[in-house]
Amino acid sequence: MSLLEFMQRLAALVPRPWLHLIRFHGVLAPNAKLRPLVVPQGPADEQRGAETAAAEREVETVQARRGRISWTRLLKRVLATA
Repeated sequence: MSLLEFMQRLAALVPRPWLHLIRFHGVLAPNAKLRPLVVPQGPADEQRGAETAAAEREVETVQARRGRISWTRLLKRVLATA
């Protein structure tokens, strides 16, 4: 096998960008008839108010933002060590 032929075969194995690499088959497939019996469903109380769901999302976003460092502080860190 020549080097060019090897590179062609190797390049054929590389997936295209933005391609989903996980595929579900059998019972886990999106349209499987038995999927509801295997995959856990949401909470039993589906009648939750929109206000409760919105409040939970707001709390999650506030918690997620606490871990971030502002852009100016990051620049200050980088330029202080340079």
